[in-house]
Amino acid sequence: MRVIQKTGIILVGLGVLYVLFVGILYVMQDFFLYFPRKRTPILLNDMQTMPELKEVSYFLPSGERLYAWYRPAQKGKKTVVYFHGNAYNVEYHSQRKPVKIFYQKGYGLLLPEYRGYGNLKGKPSQESMEKDAETAIKYLNGLDIQNKDILLYGHSMGTYPAVYAAAKWGKEKPFNGVILEAPFFSAESVGYAYLKHLVPVHFLLKNKHPSNAYIRDIHTRLFIAHGKKDGIIPFDQGWQLYNYANEPKTFLRFDTGGHNNLPDFGLMDSVLSWMNGKK
Repeated sequence: MRVIQKTGIILVGLGVLYVLFVGILYVMQDFFLYFPRKRTPILLNDMQTMPELKEVSYFLPSGERLYAWYRPAQKGKKTVVYFHGNAYNVEYHSQRKPVKIFYQKGYGLLLPEYRGYGNLKGKPSQESMEKDAETAIKYLNGLDIQNKDILLYGHSMGTYPAVYAAAKWGKEKPFNGVILEAPFFSAESVGYAYLKHLVPVHFLLKNKHPSNAYIRDIHTRLFIAHGKKDGIIPFDQGWQLYNYANEPKTFLRFDTGGHNNLPDFGLMDSVLSWMNGKK
């Protein structure tokens, strides 16, 4: 009887710990998903290396102000909307090699900030990122820059707003192309990859960022790149998303590439070639 009682006590204790663990995951999930740097971004570094990059404002239907860093395209060049990842803010991501190369090559650049990042109020979420992406596209359209002259570039978490915008706002007027660097199938599938079905991620996750639900609604050319040694978003995530996508599509695998260093392995040479119609 004592053995049975001790076993029961242990099982109850483990059950309580499991419930606490799941509860902490639920309450803290945004802490694990978003890592914003909440300070006013400064253009100081960019003024030296990209002097034509300026801050522009645009507004949500509610009247709430959003902003992006913008440089108009040189004659004959397309405009790239660059959606950054889930950490830091637009100031940090403006220093990434893809942004600098697009600038050097004369492409237009729009680097939108998300609510909850920089000095923007609110909290980041799937819904807010969707609306922020939509508003950024409408800003460019308001400058008479049509979708056919816009390429959407997303890195990491930023691949979701890129996919969403391409699916939702490129259906009738397709974008010139979509570029996804280290994307995920969905935030839910990444959660299962980390937690190995130990917890019911589907029921706990508030912001699922379901790229898989929108990728099939993209009917423009698509470029996906992923590193086999990505320690943040597993390589299989990008490969699954690619397999879900419509043609025309291109997948570039980097056997020694990680999550943030694909540009160091020649990513941009391939991207620029693809943008110019070469495989």
